[in-house]
Amino acid sequence: MKVRIFVALGAALMTVSAQGQDIYKVESLSGEDLSGTARFVGMGGAMSSLGADISVMGTNPAGTGLFRRSDFSLSGSVGIQPNGEDFFDIGKSRSFFDQIGFVYAARLGEENVKFVNFGFNYHKRRNVKNYIGVNNFSTGGLSQSMQLRNLSFVNNGWLDLNLPGEGDPSNPDLLLTSPLTVLAYDTYVLHDRFRDGEFVGYDPLQANSYSYRRVQWGGIQQYDFNLSMNWNEQIYAGFTFGVQNVDIRSFTYYGENAAVSPNNGYGYFLNNEEALTGAGFDLKFGVILRPIEESPFRIGLSVHTPMFYDLTQSSYAYMESYLPLYNDVGGMDPTTSANDTELSLDYKIRTPWKFNLSMATTVGNFFALDAEYEYSNYGSSKISYPDYDDYWGSWSGSTKDDTLNNEIKNYMNSVSTFRIGAEARIAQGTYARVGYNYVSSPFKKDAYLNLFTDSPSYQYNTNTDYVNLGSINRVTCGVGFRGKHFYGDIAYQYQMQKGDLYTFHTADDGLGDIPVVGNNNLLKAAQVDLNRHNLMLTLGYKF
Repeated sequence: MKVRIFVALGAALMTVSAQGQDIYKVESLSGEDLSGTARFVGMGGAMSSLGADISVMGTNPAGTGLFRRSDFSLSGSVGIQPNGEDFFDIGKSRSFFDQIGFVYAARLGEENVKFVNFGFNYHKRRNVKNYIGVNNFSTGGLSQSMQLRNLSFVNNGWLDLNLPGEGDPSNPDLLLTSPLTVLAYDTYVLHDRFRDGEFVGYDPLQANSYSYRRVQWGGIQQYDFNLSMNWNEQIYAGFTFGVQNVDIRSFTYYGENAAVSPNNGYGYFLNNEEALTGAGFDLKFGVILRPIEESPFRIGLSVHTPMFYDLTQSSYAYMESYLPLYNDVGGMDPTTSANDTELSLDYKIRTPWKFNLSMATTVGNFFALDAEYEYSNYGSSKISYPDYDDYWGSWSGSTKDDTLNNEIKNYMNSVSTFRIGAEARIAQGTYARVGYNYVSSPFKKDAYLNLFTDSPSYQYNTNTDYVNLGSINRVTCGVGFRGKHFYGDIAYQYQMQKGDLYTFHTADDGLGDIPVVGNNNLLKAAQVDLNRHNLMLTLGYKF
């Protein structure tokens, strides 16, 4: 039997209408890739004090103040994830349109203010395209159904999902558990027993192993509008207004093999589709100082405000099982069942502030070096929900999610980024570049997807999986060719990153009647490899 549930949320639920927001989506929206022009990427993104590249308006807006001629460029790339697979129509390699922008250099001829420059640049801030796959990974006798069972223990008692309204996402006053718990109950992944008419609990599934597939695509596009000035070739200052467009999609498959299933070990599977869309904006301010007039040494400082996002996330979850049920006489009957649900959530996110300190120097016109450090406290991010005024029939203000904000504070790190890059002229009009880029891990060791809170967002979550990402190491190189007007650059980037995958979270071994809830996950992590290669090309024209 297949039952299809469409959840229609009325005005009373408009403050929480999708797949829930969580600390892992905060990371997706706060971080960024190393992308832009091929010259910028070839130097590891270390150009905040060197400047004179279109992409630098996204790190230090003052860098465009070093342009003395107008510039136009566009860039494309090919990315490959070596351990990726063709899944859900997404292959392991794809081509991307990475950047297009210009800087118009307006020479003033004033004694002190030499240039006032205007710029625009589009670049793909975050390309989330990746694949994660695990085959027949041992659960150690645990099961995702244990977590779903524990989510059904509310206010020191078992939630009876047979009662009208309980677990019903269309009624926020009665929403006491995850939508996945309702799906699991309807598909008999969870089942109850009655003794003298009293509801007493669920029996968890005993699992052997699981298989998991997740593919993501889309990303965050950024549009930067820049203004910069050059004072006497010693002080450069700039301002950038950024607009972000979010379009992130994902599909996840989780299948569990059950020791108690009569169907050759097959237990059940869960599919989850998500779409995150919306827009945001931020401001960036920067300055570059050349403290000694006779020296090319310079120092840069930039400050990025938080990005202020208004987002909508939609999800679709489908669960199908082939599991035995206890019948009235204590025997076991095989049962096949399927169910699905669709949800949607509007929310706001404020990402952390970002601070960048850089230093650079040049040697004649044949060598340049830049090094920089960037700091951002991801734990300061904030989540809120738009409020709907029933009286006026309009949106007004927002309500903070204090519970989720505490989760962000407790389990997200301050992130440090270190970049260093060098460029050398190896022949007339030909340049070679190398770079290194390091980003520390955004998550603390004990971070997890905590569905056992009273956050409205988590109560509408349709997945249990999470990945604790490790640090990122990027090595880059490139070559550039310069003519009188036209130029071309090629860059190669190799990004190395690993993560710990947990398909569900349970601190309960299933032996007791009262569930154990905590951040000590008994499930062993599956280590996943997110390494990828990127080859890009930039073509430009100076005038």
